[in-house]
Amino acid sequence: MFANIPAPASDEIIDLMARSSNDERAFKVDLTVGVYKDSNDNTLLMKAVKEADQLLAKAGRNKSYVGSKGDLEYVQLLQELVLANQSVNGYISGVQTAGGSGGLRAILDVIKLANPDAKIWVSDPTYANHIPTIIAAGLAYEEYPFIDHKTMMLDEQGMFNRLEKLGKNDVVLLHGSCHNPSGLRLTSQHWQQIAQLSNSTHFLPLIDTAYQGFADGLTEDAAGLLTVANTVERLALCVSCSKNFGVYSDRVGAAYILSPTEEEANTVQAQLAIMSKTTYWVPPSNGAEIVKTILKTPALKKMWSDELSQINVKIKGIRAKLCAAFRQHSGDNYFDYILSQEGMFAMLPASEEQMELLRVDYGVYGLNNGRINLASIPEQDIDYLVTSVLAVTRAVA
Repeated sequence: MFANIPAPASDEIIDLMARSSNDERAFKVDLTVGVYKDSNDNTLLMKAVKEADQLLAKAGRNKSYVGSKGDLEYVQLLQELVLANQSVNGYISGVQTAGGSGGLRAILDVIKLANPDAKIWVSDPTYANHIPTIIAAGLAYEEYPFIDHKTMMLDEQGMFNRLEKLGKNDVVLLHGSCHNPSGLRLTSQHWQQIAQLSNSTHFLPLIDTAYQGFADGLTEDAAGLLTVANTVERLALCVSCSKNFGVYSDRVGAAYILSPTEEEANTVQAQLAIMSKTTYWVPPSNGAEIVKTILKTPALKKMWSDELSQINVKIKGIRAKLCAAFRQHSGDNYFDYILSQEGMFAMLPASEEQMELLRVDYGVYGLNNGRINLASIPEQDIDYLVTSVLAVTRAVA
């Protein structure tokens, strides 16, 4: 049965994590995996998450199935968070999913059902799991320009020149905030242009929200999504709680559809649940219960929000220190693009070969496309990281 199946392509991040783990050099700096870590290089367990988990354990929660739509109270509370407690035009329906990626897959399956000829447009570059998920759902994809690799800034003209040519068979996948992998920021004007183009050309916006609170704050980071939701007739939204609640392994997410009628919203919700059912039957409940408990308990919600603000401050501080070090060691302000971006990630102006040189010669681990996780940079290693990057990308010491 399985004798002739081909070996799968290797996973870049997993492979690099293994290489870094086996690298015993004391000066090694691992910036590969996309998780937030504390100053001791540990994945952060938020205090609010720990307290909510303990409360639920004391309450003697059971482990029964939650149903194919998931916990709808959780779904509603998360919707209110993602939309900053604001109402939008139309009807929103949603289901609980196994992480944001599970939500994306459910939405893509519904798109495939509704329009098998639909084409999904992703930014160049985009999150590593977007394209494989689109392919697995049996849909076509293409890329729209996003980053100018010379300036490392947004290719605004290229992006909008492409989007304005799309039509009713097109779906545009956008990052709600903190673009992964580039960290590039879409301004309020950009979001308005996207919303207006969607209305005029009739492409469907599909927004992946995975880092709310990691840029300017929970409410501020919802602004782009709200702009689109209040302008267009339909949109799709997948949400991940992995980063902003730190519940990576619990796979906590949701999928939502904005529809012009209540009947359509109910039908789409039922289809989202059915699509998820064939993938994992019902979503996992533990992490969603923790998130729900935090969101409905004022003291825990404030504790969590305060922790998230502290993370935000730390990441912005690292960006500022990194830029200052690049100015000092390079003698110019080219790398100031890092300061204009948001979230955990930035991209180095380095080729795949140069990223490999960084690993081999300097023990600096980033992805082949240049992505580094700023939240993983130990402050005492900033100067070493900067001089290493400059030595490889500019051939200077």
